[in-house]
This record gives sequence, C-alpha cells and structure tokens, in this order.
Amino acid sequence: MKQQQPSGGPYNNQHPSQITANSTESVAIADHYDHIESIWRIVLDIISLTILTVITVISHYVATPFTRGFFCTDTAIKYPYKDNTIPTYAAVILSIALPVIWMWTTEFCKVCYYGQYPRTPFRICLELCGGKKIVIKPIIRNLYILTVIFAYGYLATWVLTEIAKNFVGELRPHFLAVCQPSPDCSTLISSYQFYSYLQYGSGYTCQNTDDASVREARRSFFSGHTAPLFFGFTWLIMYIHISWSWRHLGLLGHLFQIGIAILGCYIGYSRISDFHHHWQDVFFGSIVGSLIAFATFKFILNWRHYTPGFLPHIVAINPRQLTGKQNRGRSVNPIYRDGSGHMAESDSDIVLGSEQQPELVPLYRCRKSSNEAVQKMNNNSLRREKYDDNSVESKRLQPPDVAIRSNQKILRPISLLKIVFDGLALIIVLAAWLIFKYFVKPVRRAFLCSDLNLYHPPPEKKVFPTWLLFICAIIIPLVIILLSESIRWFYLHRRKAAKVVYELQIRSKVFKIPEWVGNLYIIVGVFLFANCANSLLTNIGKVAVGRLRPHFIPSCFDKFSYTEFCRYPNEWMVNYVCLGEASDIIKEKDGSYDIRQSFPSGHASSAFCGLIFLALYVHKVWNYRNFGLFPYLMKMGCFALAAYIGITRITDNRHHATDVLSGAILGTVIAFIGFRYMVNSFKQSVLRDLGSESSTY
Repeated sequence: MKQQQPSGGPYNNQHPSQITANSTESVAIADHYDHIESIWRIVLDIISLTILTVITVISHYVATPFTRGFFCTDTAIKYPYKDNTIPTYAAVILSIALPVIWMWTTEFCKVCYYGQYPRTPFRICLELCGGKKIVIKPIIRNLYILTVIFAYGYLATWVLTEIAKNFVGELRPHFLAVCQPSPDCSTLISSYQFYSYLQYGSGYTCQNTDDASVREARRSFFSGHTAPLFFGFTWLIMYIHISWSWRHLGLLGHLFQIGIAILGCYIGYSRISDFHHHWQDVFFGSIVGSLIAFATFKFILNWRHYTPGFLPHIVAINPRQLTGKQNRGRSVNPIYRDGSGHMAESDSDIVLGSEQQPELVPLYRCRKSSNEAVQKMNNNSLRREKYDDNSVESKRLQPPDVAIRSNQKILRPISLLKIVFDGLALIIVLAAWLIFKYFVKPVRRAFLCSDLNLYHPPPEKKVFPTWLLFICAIIIPLVIILLSESIRWFYLHRRKAAKVVYELQIRSKVFKIPEWVGNLYIIVGVFLFANCANSLLTNIGKVAVGRLRPHFIPSCFDKFSYTEFCRYPNEWMVNYVCLGEASDIIKEKDGSYDIRQSFPSGHASSAFCGLIFLALYVHKVWNYRNFGLFPYLMKMGCFALAAYIGITRITDNRHHATDVLSGAILGTVIAFIGFRYMVNSFKQSVLRDLGSESSTY
C-alpha cells in the first residue's frame, strides 16, 4: 500500500518522527493522506479466484476417482440408497449466502450506527491504468476485502475436498445399492470368493449404467457438504465474535453462534443418517473446514488484533496526557490506523512523538468509559499479555500489594438491555431443547438384522438415573460456585479489597449491585447457558442421527438372537414397526423413540459439561496458597465422576462406546468455550483476586 502526502504540506521535506507535537495545527489543515490501491491487485485477486474455481470444477466433474475394491463381508457399504435431506445446492447456498449477507449487513449497520465511517486523515484511492485515481469509500474497501478473502478460503476448502475425494476413493455407505455389482454378494456360493477382496474389473463390475452416480459413490472421504459448510459457518462464528461486541447484547451474540453451530451439526448429522457418508467422513470434513476458516481468519485478517487490519481504527488517548493545544488539534484531526495494521505514516509521531505511542483501539470499541480507557493504556497490562501467568516477567509486573488493600471502588455499568437479552437467549435455547426432546421424532435408521451390536439385553434399571445426574452435573456445581463466591466476597470484604461495584441503570435511576452478586449473575448465567446449549446440541444429534441403542432389537421386536430374528444374514430392515409403536401414546422412556436416540450420550455430555466447567472454575478461583492440593483433588474428582457416569451408560447397555466418547467431547468443548470466552470479560478483575492476595497473606 502506498501513501502520498498532500502537495504543499508542511512535511514534504521532513521525516514524520522529526516533527514535534506543536505541529498539530498544521496537521489539522492538511487533514488527509492518500492510501493508494492499484487496480492490478483486483486483477490478480480475480485471476487467483478463477484458478481455484477451474481446479474445483475439473476435480468435481472431470477427474476420475481411485477405483477401490471391497469385501462382501464389509457391512459399512451395504446401506440402502436414500435421497439427500439437505441437497447440495442448499448446502452451497447456506455456506456462501449466510456468511456474506451477515457480514455485509453488519458492516452497513455499523455505517448506520455511526452515521457514517468517520472522517479519516487519509483517502483511499484506486489507481487505474494511466495513473488515474478514483476515491472509494472505506466501507467499499472493507466489504471487498472481507468478501475476497472469504471466497479465497471457501474455494481453497473446495479444492482440498475434491482432491481428497478423488485420491482416496472411499466407497460410500450405499455403494453396493448404487453400483449393483456383478456378481452379487448375496448370491455367491464359494466362501473363498465371498471372503476375498474384489477388485474392479477383475473381481466385479457395476451393472448401473448411470456412470455419474457410480462415480459419485466412490467419493465419500471427506464430506463435500460438511467441509465447505463448516468453513463458512466457522468464519461467520468468528466474525460475530469480533464484530458483535456491543456490550448491551449480552448472550444474544453467543446465541447466534450456537444457532449457527447447531445448523452446521445438523447438516453434518444428516449426511450420516442419509447413508451418504461414514461418520469419519463428516468428522474430518468438519475439522478441515474449521481449520481452514481459522487459519484464513487469523493469519490473513489478523483477528488477534480484534478486527481485520483493514478496518478503520482510532487512538484511545488519555486527555490528561495532552496539553490544551494538543487537545484542540486532536479534536479536529483524530489519529487513525492504516489498513496494514501499522499506524498511518507520521500520524502518531506528529502529535505524540515516537516514544508516546498510545494504544490502538478498534473503531467500534471506542465508546468506552474513562476507567476502561485508562486501564487499557496501562503499559504493564499490555506487556503481561505477551507472557504466561507463571513467567518471571509476569510476576515482575504484578500490581503492588497496596492496590489490594485500597478502598477505591471500580464502577462497572450493567445495561438493563443486556439482562433482557440474556434472559431471552436462555429462554430460546431452553425452548428449543424442549421441542427437540419431546416433540421431534428421530430419524428411522435402517439396520442389518445380523448386527450383533444391537442384541444386548435390555437394561433393568439405571445405575445412574437422570435425577441423580441432574444433582451431580447441575446442582452440585451451582452450590459450590455459590459457596465459593460467598466465601471469597467475605474474605475480600473483611480486608477491604472488594473493589468492584456494578451499576444497573433503569431509566433515570441507578442501582448499585455488590460485586459478589454481579459475579454470581455472570458465572451462573454462563453456566446455565452452556448447559442448555449442550443439551440442545445433544438432542439435535439424537434426532438427526437416529442411532439405534445396543438393546434395540430385544426392546423393539422382543427377539434376543439373530438366528431367531433374521431370515437372511445380509437382510436390511428398512420399513419396520416396533412393538407398541403404532399406538398414539408417545413413549419417551425406553419406548420406540428412545431406543433410536443413542448418539451422542446425553448423560455423558451433561456430566462433562457441568463438571468440567466446575473444574475450570476451581482452577481459576481456588488458587490461594493455603489450599494446598485440595483444588487439584477437586478437579480430579470432577473428571473422575464425569468419566464414571459415562462408563455406566456402556455397562447398562444403553449406549455404544462411541456415543459416550462423542458426548464427553461435546460437553468438554462447550464447557471450555463457555468458561474461556464468555467469562473472559470479567475474569481479570474477578478471578485473579485470590491469586493476588496469596502473595500478601
């Protein structure tokens, strides 16, 4: 990017760092610089995207996939053919249109919210051929870069997906139904041929004359629905995380993120229940799409600085550090950050000098209280972000002990609108969970009658019933958090160190809320939201996948051996009716609906979500030195109890091992995300109090 200083300006023959702070009046006169973008950048972007598009089209329609053989004993490719629940065009539209429309709408809302993009000390010019320049608005440049980088990552995901499909050539679950191989495995008499590896051409040929369908049946790994879809949705989730930072939103922004994740998981689940992909295809597709989205967003848009580097920035400055003359100049000509992530050449040096650089704050985070602005300008806090909490540098930068004993209160405003949005988000998630649990029927999944995993005896009673799970995963963590916050508040208040007061403004009245009450509201609200979101995702997985429980056949047909139930070992049961299913009464427990809701384990996901959240809370809060090894014992106990609950679901014949493992991973991830990102807004001022005191008392 080029920068051109205005002709006739006072800085043509001087380096910007040599200009003193007394020159602000001249800066106000020459109030812009030219940031020149070349038309060739747009041309090269178009060429790059075109190359990726051509590679994708050739790989998808022209390239021949690897022709893999199979064993007749392989039950993973004997599923019947079903139509797509989510067509390919619908997945493509969702993965492209939803993120792009959301980003464009958000950027235009920023323009409406601020009236317009503020006047910057530079102009953005597009240099055409022949040296002609066109002035473009900042929002146009922002939308262009957002859209182009998103398109680059999306096409890169498609290219990698298509190449993997053609090189691996994994057979889809319905391969035999589509290929119609000759000879047919069900008619083979020779045991040698039945157990031998059949290679295409010499061992079998496909009787289906639709070459496109047979070709597509060889391209299972990894899922073409899941990878691009998770790229678009992961990108959108991260974009919401950095752009929807309005403090009044509360949990509403996280609710949108949960909704997008739910939609992505549902589409991934549908690929398994439709028998178009194996579970590992969907899993690896989601991982690849999410990783590419993360890498593109992090390294190209530089999201670690909160916002893409090309968006306008302003400088948050403590007015006390400036003289009256400097303040007058600054009010006319605010300092902005350029699109490369560095200060616009000479702007900051002109006003403050090279050794007085203030911190750069994103444009739509500039409306902060004076206390927050002063805190953000603390050099120690900025340096501590670069080190671990246990490093020598971090310990050297710890605040002095006198600050702990200070009686000075820190006022933190709480918006009534935020509380309303928090309650609305919890109600929506809870209502959606109840709908999926009690009113949505699970997918009727076909099964092989000789599948021995479905002949386990029905459980007589639960080792760990649902009411006991609720006590261990919800009630006990809430009680421990309540007692911990109460004891910590008394401990700090007795030493006059409780220095945070929350202010709730309702119209013209301001209500002061004690610190421990505000902290409880945040931690309990996040805990409940995380558990509701976990339950919602778990039930969506149950009804979308429709996996059969280990005791399905004895509970459904009252048959306890496949020799008694199956006429042919390779017979697929598609249109079946369980005993008592024809009645109008919905059996919610151990009935025809429940025995088709095995994946993922609801007990395992709930136990790991609640108890791992409690372990993270203990890890952050219970760091007082006199506690000794007790916090570690608590954390080990949380994990051991969660693992025990999951294991009982296997020993009770209510879940497969993969159901419990998936539920444990889901609950752990949601607990970590909830504690790490949602509670991050208050953890520095709240969760480190005991750690600071441990160095004093």
